[in-house]
Amino acid sequence: MASLRSKEFSCSIPDVSFASAGKARVVIDIDGETVFDEGLYPVDGTVTLEELSDLVTPYARQRQTVTLDITATSGDGQQLYSGSTEVIYCQADFGDETAAHFLDNHFLSILMGTKVTALGRLELLHVPGIDAASCLARYSDGTTLTFTPIVIQRGSHYRTLDVSPGNFTASGKTLLGYTVTAGARTQEYELDLKQPDCAPILIFVNSFGLDELAYCTGIHRVDPSYKRSAAYIGHIQRNYKIDETRAFKADTGPLTTAMANWWDEVFRSDSVRVVNVYQGTPTIGKDLLITDSKSEYSNDDAEIPRFTFTYQYAQRNHNVVQLLRAGRIFDNTFDNTFN
Repeated sequence: MASLRSKEFSCSIPDVSFASAGKARVVIDIDGETVFDEGLYPVDGTVTLEELSDLVTPYARQRQTVTLDITATSGDGQQLYSGSTEVIYCQADFGDETAAHFLDNHFLSILMGTKVTALGRLELLHVPGIDAASCLARYSDGTTLTFTPIVIQRGSHYRTLDVSPGNFTASGKTLLGYTVTAGARTQEYELDLKQPDCAPILIFVNSFGLDELAYCTGIHRVDPSYKRSAAYIGHIQRNYKIDETRAFKADTGPLTTAMANWWDEVFRSDSVRVVNVYQGTPTIGKDLLITDSKSEYSNDDAEIPRFTFTYQYAQRNHNVVQLLRAGRIFDNTFDNTFN
């Protein structure tokens, strides 16, 4: 009969089955709280609990990780089934990979390859467990230095590291890239030495319910539209209602294959916010609504992935004024472009 492993991802909890000759009382607890207590009848001598992910995922998303306990007893009190697992919030399907193996060998991101970054950017990395982290930085003169990344947040089953490239620079040296290691996990970073301006900068909730940052290096456009309702008022025609939609069109810039696969996390995220940068200090700004995206690419070696998308403010009022950025139409970066 199907059973639970010690750790499960919330989107892929297996069905639980057990044998029963008659009606069984099934009790499901999440973090000690009973969320299901019903009598179930067997089919061909078997009771099967299906779609457990739908039941557990809302709790896991809110708390990041929860303990799921399932017990089943017969009418005379005989135990028919007992199982317990730690459920980690995750909305990505990793096939046959178990949650325990994934967490031992990967960071909490679906990025499976080198991440391209540049000096001046903020980079976050979420580490499951308690393994100590280190960073090996590589420089243009062939030398390397080892650093210890700063822990900026601790969750119930993870730590968030600040792995921004600016933390690993050295006087008189040009940083080319660095590797962050924690236990069996490694994440490579490669520096774009051109340091292109970025607009927009987005912070989004990934498939593990944690924040990641995405930087667009392509052309950024603003495309406002207005829906006007007019009528004659006092013999004069007036616009009595004007609905403004301030749409922004963004371009990711050229991407590697690994970065292209990872960028779809932005488009599937249900929580995306803009990051404003003023005099080098980043702050989280407005909630955004992505209204359209195009993330098509092929296996043609001559084709470089490059995505475009359209977004707008999630709030009703689009008449947003940035007092610290007078005379600028964009509400995030462009510190270098508009001087």
